[in-house]
Amino acid sequence: MTAPAPGHAPDRAAVHTPGRTAVAEAEVPGWAGGVMLALRWVTLLVEISAMVVLGTLAGGVLLGLGPALRAGGVVAARMTAEPTPWRTFWRAWRDGLGRSAALFAPVWVVGALLWLDGAALGLLDGPARALLTGGLLAVGAWGAVVLACWPAVVTRYRSRAAATWRLLLLLPLLAPTTALAVLVVTAAVLAAAWAVPLLAALVGPGFWLWATGRLAADRLDRIDAQVSAGTTA
Repeated sequence: MTAPAPGHAPDRAAVHTPGRTAVAEAEVPGWAGGVMLALRWVTLLVEISAMVVLGTLAGGVLLGLGPALRAGGVVAARMTAEPTPWRTFWRAWRDGLGRSAALFAPVWVVGALLWLDGAALGLLDGPARALLTGGLLAVGAWGAVVLACWPAVVTRYRSRAAATWRLLLLLPLLAPTTALAVLVVTAAVLAAAWAVPLLAALVGPGFWLWATGRLAADRLDRIDAQVSAGTTA
C-alpha cells in the first residue's frame, strides 16, 4: 500500500466522523420516524443540489464551482447531523474560496482538453477514431474518480497544490475498489439524468456528493490509519 504524498496532514476538524444522528428517528419513534428521516434526507439532497448551483453562480461559475463542490461535500458528510446546513455551506464556501478555486483550476483545463478531443472525433474514422475514443473513455473514467474524491481530499488535507494533486491522481490506483464504486454511482446518476431529467436535477448533485463523498472518506480513513501505523511502527 502506497502512503499519501509527503506533506499530507489530515485537517482534524474536517476528518470524516462515522455515525450520524438520525434526527427524525430521535424525534418520532417507529415507522413514522423512518418516514420522516427519509423525507429529511430527500429534502437535504435537494437543498445540497441548490446550494451547489447557487455557490457556483456566486463565484461566477469558473471561480465558484470548486468552492461549491467542497462546501456541498462538507454538508453532505454531515447530512441529518447538521442543524444549519445552509449556514454551514456558505461558511465553508467563503472560508475555502481562494484555495478551492485555485485547486480546482486544473479540472477546468482538463475538461476543456477533453471537450476539444471529443469534438475532434467527428473528424476521424477507422482505427484512429477507435483509439481516440478508447483514450477519452479511460481518461474520462479516471477524471470522474478524481473529481468525486476532490471535495473530500481538499477538505481533509491542507497540503500544497502539487502534493494534493499527486494524491488525487494516485487515488484510483491506491483504491481500485473505491474507484469502481465511484464510477458505478456516477453512471447511475447520469442514467437517472437521462431517464428522469427533472428528478435528477433536483436530487442528483446532492446524492452524488453524498455517496461518492462517503466512499472517498472511508478510503481516506483507511489510508490515514495505515500511514499512522507505519509511522509509529
